[in-house]
This record gives sequence, C-alpha cells and structure tokens, in this order.
Amino acid sequence: MRILFPTDFSDAANNAFTYALHLAKDLQASIYVLHTYMQPVLTATHGGQPEIVPEVYENYEFHQFESYKRHTELLRSIAIEKDLAAIPLTFLFEEGTVVSNAQEIIEREKIDFVLMGTNRAQGLIDKIFGSNTLGVIRGVKIPVLSVPRESQYKRIKEVIFTTLFRDNDEAALQEIFTIVRPFGVRVKCVYVHKEYNAEVIGISERWRKRFQDEQLEFVFLDFKESIENTVNLYINEHGADLLCLVKRNRNFLERIFTSSISNRLRVHANMATLVLQEGDDPGNF
Repeated sequence: MRILFPTDFSDAANNAFTYALHLAKDLQASIYVLHTYMQPVLTATHGGQPEIVPEVYENYEFHQFESYKRHTELLRSIAIEKDLAAIPLTFLFEEGTVVSNAQEIIEREKIDFVLMGTNRAQGLIDKIFGSNTLGVIRGVKIPVLSVPRESQYKRIKEVIFTTLFRDNDEAALQEIFTIVRPFGVRVKCVYVHKEYNAEVIGISERWRKRFQDEQLEFVFLDFKESIENTVNLYINEHGADLLCLVKRNRNFLERIFTSSISNRLRVHANMATLVLQEGDDPGNF
C-alpha cells in the first residue's frame, strides 16, 4: 500500500506525519512525502533590470530547497525517535500547487490514499479541513484521510461509515475495507431514518451478501432533532477511531462538525476523518 503525505512542515503536518508513520507500520505501507513551492511572479522588466529575473528565480528555488532539506531531516529524526525508521519514505520536492502535483503523483505512483494534517477549527468547511486539504479533497479521485492536530495515533478499533445507502456508496465501502482490513475491525454503516425504508433495507442486504467475508454491521438510528445530531450522539456514546464519509454533500459534512451536540461534546476534535469519492465524479464540494 502507498500513502501520499503532502506537507507544509507545520506543527499540524508534523503531528500527522507521526500518525502516518504508525499507520504505515500497521498497513505495511510506504509513504511519499510531498512538499511543493510556488515561484514568485516577476515581470520581465523587474526593477528595470530584466537580466536579474533568472537570478531571482534561481535564488528563490535554492532557498526553498535548503529549507526543504532542513525539514526533511527533522522528519527523518521523528521517524528515528518513534522507532519507525524502517518505514519506506520517498521525499518529493516539486514546483506548483499541492493539488496538481498530488494528482500527478497519485497517477504515477499508484497511490492508495492521501493523508494530510489539519488545524481543525469550528466553523465553515474550509476552516475544518484547511485550504490545502480541502483543495486535495476536491481535486483527487482517491480517499483523503484528514488528521486533526490534536489527534494521537492509536490502532484503529472502531470505524463508522455514515451512508445514505446509495449505489455509489458501495464502491466507497469497498475502499474503506481496502484500508482497514489489516486491522480486523468491524465497519459500522450508520443510517439515520425517520420511517421504514424498504429500498434501504434491500441495499443493506445486497451489501451484506457482497461483503460476506468482511466484518460489517448495519446501525439504523431513529431520527433525533437532526441527522447530524443523531450521528454525533451515537459517536459520543459508542466512540470511533475513524469516521468515513462520502464527500457528495458539503452541507452535511459541515453540519456534522458544527452541530450543537458536536460543539458541546467536541466528539470530532481528535478523530481522523476519511473522505471518499462518490463514484468517479469529483462532485461539487
């Protein structure tokens, strides 16, 4: 398995790197560490001295690379300190945006999922995930694991997948099992309902047959105040190490992190979140 880890070398990213190391050990995975930079925009007549423009670019890239080397040495020291130096690491230093480089590397290296650190904050979805993480979630077609700064890695024991039992959710469930199967844990498919829905029951039975060799559980919750509060109450009562969501509904994802019960109990503050595609469509997220 291959994990892409884009980093800006912030404290949140360094914490996520430690998380990635432990996860890679449990998954027997390798990590591709990506750091990107953007060249400054200069005109050909910069300062009336066009001949200095190439020199400015060269010096800027040199200083960016020197900073990159210092930070990668720090990451290697973290791996040694955590006794995880045996994890295969590939360091990549690329010009351009995080998203464009991530897209290219995912295709070239056959990456299984992306892992990124975030300074998770209450508020709008861009604050919850951060601009870089949100850009990657929007721009790639593989799962993105968001690790909040407060999160400390522990072996995954409880996995919750919030689902509407749509056809495309079946592919997302398959991706979840691909990632968590080595942990031997049960994936709980959580659905909030107001009344009996024969179509949902039929799809759940189809999933049960398709994933009969997996550890799968269906949890049907009675609606309480709102879908988001119902899910949050369940998480608070039963706990979870990994929350999995399909990214189709930006508003739902935003509300599940900012609903009143979530604000009161902060059940998501330390929880890693796996955001999955809805089929092949990147969607409007």
